[in-house]
Amino acid sequence: MKWRDLSYRHKVPLSLTLVILATAGIVSAVLLGHAWRDARDQFVQNASAMGRVLAQGLTGPLLHDDLWAAYETVRAPIDGNQDGQRFIVLDPRNRVYVSSDPRAIRPLTDAARLPFLRAALAADGQAAPVRDDGDWLYLQLPIQAGDGTRLGRLILAYHKDLVLPRFHATVRRVLIATAAALLVLLPLGWYAGNALAVPLIRLAGCFQRIGQQPLRQEDCPLSTGQDEIGLLGRRFREMLGELEEKQRLQKQMVATQRLAAIGRLTAGIAHEVNNPLGGMLNAINTYKRHGSEDPIAQRTIALIERGLIQVRETVGALLVEAKLENHALTAADLEDIRTLVGPELSQRRRHLRWTCAVPDTLPLPSTPVRQILLNLLLNATHAADGYVACDIAADATAVTVRVENDGPPIPAARMDHLFEPFAEDEGEGRGLGLWIIYQLVQQLNGSIDCESAAGRTLFTVRLPLETR
Repeated sequence: MKWRDLSYRHKVPLSLTLVILATAGIVSAVLLGHAWRDARDQFVQNASAMGRVLAQGLTGPLLHDDLWAAYETVRAPIDGNQDGQRFIVLDPRNRVYVSSDPRAIRPLTDAARLPFLRAALAADGQAAPVRDDGDWLYLQLPIQAGDGTRLGRLILAYHKDLVLPRFHATVRRVLIATAAALLVLLPLGWYAGNALAVPLIRLAGCFQRIGQQPLRQEDCPLSTGQDEIGLLGRRFREMLGELEEKQRLQKQMVATQRLAAIGRLTAGIAHEVNNPLGGMLNAINTYKRHGSEDPIAQRTIALIERGLIQVRETVGALLVEAKLENHALTAADLEDIRTLVGPELSQRRRHLRWTCAVPDTLPLPSTPVRQILLNLLLNATHAADGYVACDIAADATAVTVRVENDGPPIPAARMDHLFEPFAEDEGEGRGLGLWIIYQLVQQLNGSIDCESAAGRTLFTVRLPLETR
């Protein structure tokens, strides 16, 4: 998988981890570089101090041309360990006077003929105080008499392996300190990386869910800080709110169009049924007045009449008319509704909480408003488990009716089709009650909303006082 395809859940912590490791590596390398230079400088200082002591000790043997004494002097610091170090004394003519290893470096040998000594000498024939030549370090110190006369020079040659023990000790300390720091910094870096990535991951997840499932603002707990991710979170919430409003309007428009189409269809059917239905009921009335008095025929005619009356009532429900000539709504009309639902409440053992705060007369047609309230209360009575609440209030612009019950919630699958005819599947009723309410509310230029949750279902109807 490519780096750019990794989730930020892994990319940010890994990036911080790599930065921490790179920083630790660079710091360790710098420290080890300083440690090597410090070890080398310390070694050179110690060697220089010893060289000065040797140079002073060689003054006497060189003045008295005592070769053996000079040899003993340069051999003394070696203590039998010849590996990695060479001490050479050169006379003023750059010839070997004595060395710590006379077999390899013979006396009177011209220093220019010895490769390692050529490297130790400067171009002008003078040795540099300290010279680094590959694996060897060369130190040159003058040998002078008391009056300043130059008797020769002392060259100390050390292999760099002699510096390593001190350097290795420093390396161990640096590595231990680096490992301890990494044990602390890496978990902190991973935690900090996750903390930085989580808001971005949540935002990406919310964007990914758009269009795949219903999404509400509370489903996306996004950051609201002042940084860039907080700004994106706020803009996303605004966009989500606009999408919710758009979806709500779309659903409302689709439901309105569907209900309008169904209303036109049912109205047409109802008109077509009403014409022959009226003729049949007139014929039955004529037969009852002038026909046979045979009991069987009378019972049959009565049965047909009751069936046709039921058909007429059903058809009448499909032809809701709110433009009837009726008086303005009064408080007494609303109290009549309370009286009408009383027997149904008593039969089902439900308690009614009634609150009515309206003026004596309101500029609304009484018949449709009474029918709206009656249907809502009867529906609530059938659905309630213990109580039904009705609150009627009026202000200068509208009348608000709230009918609540404590029955089971309305299934979510039914909410989108709540006000369509025959949408109910209960045994009672024909599924026309809410549709009739919706038609009446629409004719009065009002609105109706429903909220349903566990233990509470609330219908809210708002009817403006300006009628058409």
